[in-house]
Amino acid sequence: VLTMALSLWLLWMCPVLLSNIAPSEQGLSRAAMPFGLMRRELACEGYPIELRCPGSDVIMIETANYGRTDDKICDADPFQMENVQCYQPDAFKIMSHSGNERSVYSGVMHNIFVCPGTLMRVLEPSSVREAEHQSGAWCKDPLQAGDRLYVMPWTPYRTDMLYEYASWDDYIQNRVTTTYKLPSRVDGTGFVVYDGAVFYNKERTRNIVKYDLRTRIKSGEAIIATANYHDTSPYRWGGKSDIDLAVDEHGLWVIYATEANSGRLVVSQVNPYTLRFEGTWQTSFEKRMASDAFVACGILYVVRSVYQDDDSEVGGDLILYAYDTRRNHEEPVRIPFPNPYQHISSISYNPRDNQLYVWNNYIVLRYPLEFSPPALSTTVSMGFRPTSVPSVTFHPVGAINRAPAGRPITATVPVTIRPPRRPQGPRTPMCEGRVTRGVQWPPTHRGETVERPCPKGSLGIASYQCMADDVVWNPRGPDLSNCTSPWVNQVAQKIKSEENAAHIAAVLVNHTRGRVYAGDVTSSVRLMEQLLDILDSQLQALRPGNKESATRNYNKAVVQTVDNLLRLEALESWQDMNSTEQSHTATMLLDVMEKAAFLLANNLYGGHFSDRAPNVDLEVYVLNTEMELKDLSFPNSYDSDSTIQVSSSTIKQYSRNGQVKVVFTLYKNLGSFLSTQNATVKTHGELGGHGLAVNSHIISASMNKESSRVFLTKPVEFTLRHLQLENHFNPNCSFWNYSERSMTGQWSSQGCRRLHSNNTHTTCACSHLTNFAVLMNHQQPTYPSGVQGLILFVITWVGMVISLVCLALCISTFCCLRGLQSDRTTIHKNLCLTLFISQLLFLIGMDKTHYTVVCPVLAGLLHFFLLSVFCWLCMETVQLYVLMVEVFESETSRRKYYYLSAYGFPSLVVAISTAIDYRSYGGPKACWLRVDNYFIWTFIGPASFIILLNLAVLVITIHRMLRHSTVLKPDSSRFDNIKCWTLSSITLLLLVSLTWIFGLLFMNDSSVVMAYLFTSFNALHGMFIFLLHCALQKKVQKEYSKCLRQSSCCGHASSTGSHGSLKSSAHRGNNRYYGGSQSRHAPAQRQVTHMSVSVPDISLTGIFTPVV
Repeated sequence: VLTMALSLWLLWMCPVLLSNIAPSEQGLSRAAMPFGLMRRELACEGYPIELRCPGSDVIMIETANYGRTDDKICDADPFQMENVQCYQPDAFKIMSHSGNERSVYSGVMHNIFVCPGTLMRVLEPSSVREAEHQSGAWCKDPLQAGDRLYVMPWTPYRTDMLYEYASWDDYIQNRVTTTYKLPSRVDGTGFVVYDGAVFYNKERTRNIVKYDLRTRIKSGEAIIATANYHDTSPYRWGGKSDIDLAVDEHGLWVIYATEANSGRLVVSQVNPYTLRFEGTWQTSFEKRMASDAFVACGILYVVRSVYQDDDSEVGGDLILYAYDTRRNHEEPVRIPFPNPYQHISSISYNPRDNQLYVWNNYIVLRYPLEFSPPALSTTVSMGFRPTSVPSVTFHPVGAINRAPAGRPITATVPVTIRPPRRPQGPRTPMCEGRVTRGVQWPPTHRGETVERPCPKGSLGIASYQCMADDVVWNPRGPDLSNCTSPWVNQVAQKIKSEENAAHIAAVLVNHTRGRVYAGDVTSSVRLMEQLLDILDSQLQALRPGNKESATRNYNKAVVQTVDNLLRLEALESWQDMNSTEQSHTATMLLDVMEKAAFLLANNLYGGHFSDRAPNVDLEVYVLNTEMELKDLSFPNSYDSDSTIQVSSSTIKQYSRNGQVKVVFTLYKNLGSFLSTQNATVKTHGELGGHGLAVNSHIISASMNKESSRVFLTKPVEFTLRHLQLENHFNPNCSFWNYSERSMTGQWSSQGCRRLHSNNTHTTCACSHLTNFAVLMNHQQPTYPSGVQGLILFVITWVGMVISLVCLALCISTFCCLRGLQSDRTTIHKNLCLTLFISQLLFLIGMDKTHYTVVCPVLAGLLHFFLLSVFCWLCMETVQLYVLMVEVFESETSRRKYYYLSAYGFPSLVVAISTAIDYRSYGGPKACWLRVDNYFIWTFIGPASFIILLNLAVLVITIHRMLRHSTVLKPDSSRFDNIKCWTLSSITLLLLVSLTWIFGLLFMNDSSVVMAYLFTSFNALHGMFIFLLHCALQKKVQKEYSKCLRQSSCCGHASSTGSHGSLKSSAHRGNNRYYGGSQSRHAPAQRQVTHMSVSVPDISLTGIFTPVV
């Protein structure tokens, strides 16, 4: 809001000779003046203006204008002025009547419009349109030019959207120009739009909220300390319409009722810029007897209309009461009010066009009003509130405000022509267009928020902010809190029809099992709250046994719904809300769960109820305190690492009529959505609350539901496990301190103390029962930067590329060189292939967490191929053992058994894991297996089993080799080869195992040390396989030489070498181990074979010499 933005200026003179002045139809008729001195006076808004003539001279006003005619005068910041061509058309007439011939004195006041007079008649509606909602409100901003309309349909507990239409035609065609997501929900239909801001009553409070439509920021909030609210004193139709806002020629008003005034109407004038109350008037009309009310020219008019079920009041549609705030006078009136649809839910008066904007039973209407002519005394004050938007009536500044025609101009005023403004500077930086959360976001200027339709399959408007400081998209992501699935409206309609609450709750469970959007989460919590009220009323008509059954079924449905909303897939939807909405929704969820549990306790005759889901655990006790009691511990499950214990003495303390009701609840994944801002906890050093995080599950305990906190004489003790162990310190025992009215709160450690703590758990004691958690200071891990970051980046990518290239060369060698074909080559070939695919998946897919389908698929593939790597390593060890125990070569190949084992076992493990919990593939940090629910053990367990089996076979092989070394003495080359193969297998097993252990630790921890170790070992084992099994093998070198000489590697040999080829092929047919094989058929052949491997295969000394 700009100050000193409007001004009043006049051209006037004091003639030397007195002129005859006589009234006429056009104003004041003046005789011609021979000469006069023209003067100019200017006063800014809020200051008086005074004109005086000396002696017997009289004042003659030539021109008067009130408005904006210059962007320099009366304006502290001229560059923000949007319109300099507006004025008040009646300024000349008002100033002409504001004094006598000798002097004129007038204040440039804040009253905006000239009052049209006294209301005489309400005419038939001129504009009619059908709406989708039975109740709602619509209006125009009286201070804005154009025909923009603002519409707010009303739905109980779900009203938080305001729709803007550019014109009535756009509204008829349902072409929404802008959708505004309000920062809080709305009670009733009494909103107004005034000077570019919407004013409304915040749900469940007596607060008035001002929300700026230009900046989309809540710019103010005021509390009406004594007002009744939330269906305490509504209008006759109900609808939480306790607090109603209105505008008229004098500004902003609020209409309500108070207990001090016995529920009768009270009207207050409010400063729309400071939200200060400038005056309050109490009336004698009971608010519940009014259908609606509005203010015009400072007069409160009360409407009483007939509703569809009021058959006895036919003909009772009229304005029957008026209260004049200027004279503090009330009187009965009888002005007929047309009411063709018989369900009025809102009436708004617009002083700009003097019409009523009405919402009546799915129909919106506009009623013209007829006023009696005002007295001149009512038109003296004039002015505008300062505003930076186009205001009031717009005309070109010209002769409209000049004196009547026929009068000579005796002097002129020089006009200064300003040069045009300089062109703007460089283009405003913009955030680049992108696709996020399934929505295409266009390039957007810094500081602006763009809106787009919600993702496919949902309804509503999504928004995304381009940050002003860094010119980047909001790191929190787009705001999808208004995006809801179609089923939300279906469930709301079921609630409206008052079907069985437990049945509707079961329907809600089924809907929330599928994909949910941010708006679905918020709506589901609100729907559960509404269902709770319906269930409470429906229980009155049931027998005691049926009451217990109904409340049990409802609580089971609530537990399942909350579990669905807290599962891993739904957490992303929570992230799509802003922090305020997250905290509000989470608080409502805590409150609804507890209220539902106590409603069950009030109807529970079995003494105990328990329901457990993966993300929420609920237990309800109804205990007889006249019997011997034991301490209560929750949860009862043996595998729980977060517990709370309530002593028997504490339970007896809250006994009521020999009975006490106790409710325990445990929530997972909810703490991160309860804001740690403004938390009152003890912190170390200068960290304050900026580094606080909820680092435990939330555990709740309550007795008898007397308030959100139950105070104890003996503290209650609880132990909570830390969710994150690294970079978290200074545990604080805290509770969520919230208001049941506003559903807002903050973390506090008041009344709580820490008993003891270690790296994994914290034990606390608190003097009250409520929702507890452990808050800890956390420090983000420091990632390498500068030279260190560059080194790590180079090592990571160079190491990966080297490893992949080496593995690719190995695969090509084993596949294309036909002279190397054997069982052991098959093992090496598949080992390299699975390693290659695993590394490639890790490199290109590990960070694709934003793809909801691709990420789980990549995680499943990586799971399969890593297990297959260890299986092929095991197959190599088995092959060594076979070589050790077989004296003669087998005639058949074992390849099919190796394939079946190395690919069948991983397939079985992945299939079983997917069947148990397919949702645990993929996570928020990496496309891998979830760690928080121990799903990671579906990899660690099988991999550990394979490694242990591998080691066992190796130990047996080595033991047998050492034991029978004397037997193998004549065949020393075969013994040497087996020894070398065994050593290489051990080395490769250690390299591969360590590489992926470091890789998995790097995925979960992202530390610099793990990154260095993983990348180094990854590059090392790829090169190790290539050098050991390809580059340094003399047989491989011979095969490559033969390949180059014959110009054919993978195909048939050339004709010139056909004889050698056949001979080589015949030799390979029996030589499956190509380094010491024996034949059963001919000792001579066996002797030749022995001699063929007696010479070392690798021409190196000082190292062991394994053969492929």
